[in-house]
Parts: sequence; C-alpha cells; structure tokens
Amino acid sequence: MDVELGREIQRIRKMNKLTLKDVSEKSGLSVSFLSQVERGISSVTFTSLRRIAEALDVHINLFFEESVEKSSINKQTIKKTADQPNFTFTNLVGDMENPLFFPARIELKPGESHTHPYSHQGQEFVYILEGELKVILQDYSDTFYMNESFHIDSMQEHIWFNETNQPVTLLVVSANADVASSEK
Repeated sequence: MDVELGREIQRIRKMNKLTLKDVSEKSGLSVSFLSQVERGISSVTFTSLRRIAEALDVHINLFFEESVEKSSINKQTIKKTADQPNFTFTNLVGDMENPLFFPARIELKPGESHTHPYSHQGQEFVYILEGELKVILQDYSDTFYMNESFHIDSMQEHIWFNETNQPVTLLVVSANADVASSEK
C-alpha cells in the first residue's frame, strides 16, 4: 500500500473541492475503495489510478512528479519510480511547461489486469520493451510482444493486461485530447 500516493490523491481531490462521492461518480470506482486508497490501506491498479487521475482532471504523471528542480533536457532516463503492488510506474516527463505528450515506463507485474474496458481522452502509444501484453480494443484482440507497438485513440474502449507469469515492461506515451485536437 502506498500511503504517499493516497495522500497525494486526497490533496488534489481537496484542492479541487471534490468529495469522494464526486470522484466516485466520475471514475466509476466505489467511495469505499477510494477512501481506502487515500488512507493507503488498499492498493490501486494502473487502470484505477488512471480513472482517478481523469476524475481529478490531472494527468497520471502528476502522482509521480519529483519535487526537485528538473530540466527538459536530461540524460538521466529514470526520473521517479513508484512501485505499487500491481505495477511500477516511472515518470519520464521533463520539466517543460504544458508538455504535448507524457512519456512513462510501466512494468505490469505478472497477472496484472483490469476487468472492465476503459476509455479516456487523448491518444496512447505503447511500445513493448519486454514481455507480452494482451490488448483488447472494442472488437479487436491481440497479443503484442517485445519490440512491437500500437497507437490508439484512447476514446476507444480498451483493456491491456499481462496474462503471463513474467513482468511486462512498456514505454507509454500519451497525449491528452486538447493536444490531439490542436494538431488537426
């Protein structure tokens, strides 16, 4: 359980003057689950954390930002890693005002999955660095292997998960809807 992550979720929720019920309605997650996450007594999946971020109107990378001074040009590849029971998230965003995209390195632990299709604003590019990733997009289903990738409109309902007994490591680059629509 990550008490620090829960406190950050609670801080952002309160800063936005939202109740647990508000976040529950926006994320589709139960009030009791959200309360347990905020108190650090329940772990969160990557998908649940993404839903919470969207309900709070922040990018998921915000939960993993470093408080030290950063540069947009930095040879250090590992910024800050958050090790959760179901996944490890490494924020690769440099210090750039209003970035157009959000890179991250994600390791899904063996068997990590989410059970419901999910959609959100923006686009995702996912490159498999190691392992196998099962992907379901509406009527499409496939397994992606090391050195394979996909790029999707995140408004399509999708699920990606690790069905194996080995971790899968991904490079994920996402952009929010504002960026995607401004490029047209």
